[in-house]
Amino acid sequence: MTDKARRMSRIALASVVVGVALTGMKLVVGLATGSLGILSEAAHSLLDLGAALITFFAVRAATRPADEQHLYGHGKIENLSAMAEALLLLATCVWIVYEAVRRIAGGGGEVDASVWSFVVMGVALALDVVIARVLYAGARKYNSQALEADALHYSSDILSSAVVIAGLVGVRLGVPILDPLAALGVAALVTVASMRLLKRTIDGLIDRAPSGLAERIGEHVRVHCAVRAVERVRVRPSGPAVFVDLIAAVDRSLSLEQSHALADCVETEVRRVVPDADVLVHFHPTTAGETPVDAVRTVARRFPEIDDVHNVRGYIDAETGRRFLTLHVQLRPELSLEAAHDVVDRLEAAIRTDLPEVGEIAAHLETECAVGDGGRRQQLPPERLQALAAAVRRDARVLDLHDVALHTGSLGVVLTCHLLTRPDLSLDEAHEVTTGVERCAREVLPEVSEVVVHAEPAGHEAPRPA
Repeated sequence: MTDKARRMSRIALASVVVGVALTGMKLVVGLATGSLGILSEAAHSLLDLGAALITFFAVRAATRPADEQHLYGHGKIENLSAMAEALLLLATCVWIVYEAVRRIAGGGGEVDASVWSFVVMGVALALDVVIARVLYAGARKYNSQALEADALHYSSDILSSAVVIAGLVGVRLGVPILDPLAALGVAALVTVASMRLLKRTIDGLIDRAPSGLAERIGEHVRVHCAVRAVERVRVRPSGPAVFVDLIAAVDRSLSLEQSHALADCVETEVRRVVPDADVLVHFHPTTAGETPVDAVRTVARRFPEIDDVHNVRGYIDAETGRRFLTLHVQLRPELSLEAAHDVVDRLEAAIRTDLPEVGEIAAHLETECAVGDGGRRQQLPPERLQALAAAVRRDARVLDLHDVALHTGSLGVVLTCHLLTRPDLSLDEAHEVTTGVERCAREVLPEVSEVVVHAEPAGHEAPRPA
């Protein structure tokens, strides 16, 4: 038995002990005084004791783990026990109403409203308040419908005990008919409580989810997790357990690792709304919100021969309005040129299927990225470096140019440099400056195929390699 099950069993056992005490006290005093109000309370408490015993055994059974015959666990046992308690309460009400009507017809009967009657009912009222609070606290903490049903029994006892005390006061004042009238009041209160309990148990047995819970779960997941949309949420209560099935649309470019991390996020956020929920998450890939560059990279992942796709750029043809794409495709080095060409042809066809607005595609084939990975690095000749620095510093926003180098590899000649700028530039201004540097570099060094500029504000310079 788990620690949670043991604690729930202790709470249910306390309810049984209190039920025994209340039933015994009310029965003895009711028989001694002849008060139908107290005798009806004794009968009510006797059924409460039976309900408490049902709750005790139901809680122990419902907390057993799932097995081969009960794949969703045994939580429905709590719903069945709560239904049995509700039916017992309704049966009690029928008997109380019958006896009350009979006594009213006979003039009220003989009732001895002694001091002991008030003492017993006062003690009963105090015990009802204490055990009801304990049961409600346990029901909220462990999400137990059986404990909640038991708490509802004792809550109705609080009201009915107060009604009986009022009837006894009436008897002391010389109006004995108030006692059976008080019994009718007890029956009315218990009937209302029983019907409410019965409705809740039936809702649990037919898997009716709490109103608005699925919507709250979906909204919480949308706000806190990077899903495109929550398509469906299903909630299935089973005793203290709640099963949540959620289907969400996610970015189709996510890797398996990213998808797993996102599923963990969804489960965590669902449990913030429904603690201890058993959560099942299913993702649907979607293209909603996807950029053309994302789409190209996603399509490329379908081809095991392609290691990487980068430098993806899109242009719009002013005449046709169709998109023109350029990209670099890094392929496995063991491929022949014929095989590599076939892979790229299939890649282009797949891109056009996903992006029908794309017209021409220009793909550059390569086996490795030149910069920093196998390319030959060399310094600029001093005269060309001076010419480049002079051209760049015509922009007053440029404070320094350093770490200028040429890299020669499979991508051709690539120029890299670090640019020190004024620290007060906005991101748009910094982009404008780096674009100007790229233009100057191509004027001074027309042979370069790519220019990579790293801009850094003054005071935040990266440490230079030794």
